[in-house]
Amino acid sequence: MKKILYSFITIMMVTVIIACEKEDLTPFDLNNIPKNTNARVPAEWETREATWMQWPNEYDAGMRPAFAEIIKIIRQYEPVHLIANTEAEKAEAIQFLTKNNVPEENIIWHIYSIDNCWLRDNGPVYVTDGSNTWIQNWKFDGWGSSFGGDIPYANDNKIPSKIADYLNLEVQDIQSYILEKGNIEVNGAGTLLINWSCQKHRNPHISQENQETILKNALGVTKIIWAYGYWNDDGTVGHIDGTARFVNENTVFIADYDSDLENNLARVCRDEGLEVIMYPGDPNWLVGNGFVVAMGDEENNETLKTLLETYFPDRDIYMVDGSEIAKNGGGIHCVTNDQPVIL
Repeated sequence: MKKILYSFITIMMVTVIIACEKEDLTPFDLNNIPKNTNARVPAEWETREATWMQWPNEYDAGMRPAFAEIIKIIRQYEPVHLIANTEAEKAEAIQFLTKNNVPEENIIWHIYSIDNCWLRDNGPVYVTDGSNTWIQNWKFDGWGSSFGGDIPYANDNKIPSKIADYLNLEVQDIQSYILEKGNIEVNGAGTLLINWSCQKHRNPHISQENQETILKNALGVTKIIWAYGYWNDDGTVGHIDGTARFVNENTVFIADYDSDLENNLARVCRDEGLEVIMYPGDPNWLVGNGFVVAMGDEENNETLKTLLETYFPDRDIYMVDGSEIAKNGGGIHCVTNDQPVIL
């Protein structure tokens, strides 16, 4: 469904523009966007309650062994909420997991209508003000038809509200702006990394200046660092979680692919006072309570694992073969959605 992402082929680059665009293409009413005072999106490494995933359908069945391995690891540390389309699909999934030596304990099943298995993108964004936590349901439109106009997404767009119902949380339903969580990378302390090429593709009628206002108001961030460009077979049009990841408030790992996309982002991050570590692998990992599940690289696993152990010394590091997920267009981070502690 998604195509191969990080292939080393000709890169499509957008000119790096540090200043925001100033002209609106069409009027946009910013009053449709919530302004959340003293709010923030928790960083992924903060203590949390669970991880959510959507079980791959028949079309994406090739990814099921990788899902089983990921679930097997996560459930040792925190609950895994798994979403299936029907009771029959749930039963089939349980049989598959059992066959792959994944115990049923610490797995919680939900039956919701879903279209795909990329819950990072269509799933909820959690926001907190320190006293309360709520969910944001940003519009999801199947990646702006970049994988084809026949990709279903209507069910996936409803999942954040269904998760909110289960958790008894308020929902901010923001259907006037398209935002996928795979293009959100926060340090939990006011800084957001995000790819402009993706956001311009999804919301071509809204200026960069207004998009900054939308993101700052809703997510509570005070600083936005934009990446520009994307690999020409990347149907996400540049999701940030395949390029750059915070490992703490002041340090960011950037994929060492040696292209203008990564090198320019590294320069801007350094200019903003961040420590930059060039990571010689795919940074599409998941950080959880006591663990990191990272994309394996058979030739480079020990180097990658050592780097992650250095910056996550209190967590167990697992290098997982995510090649089937990558062939379908994503990584471990793309198929998981972390649930923070609910206040």
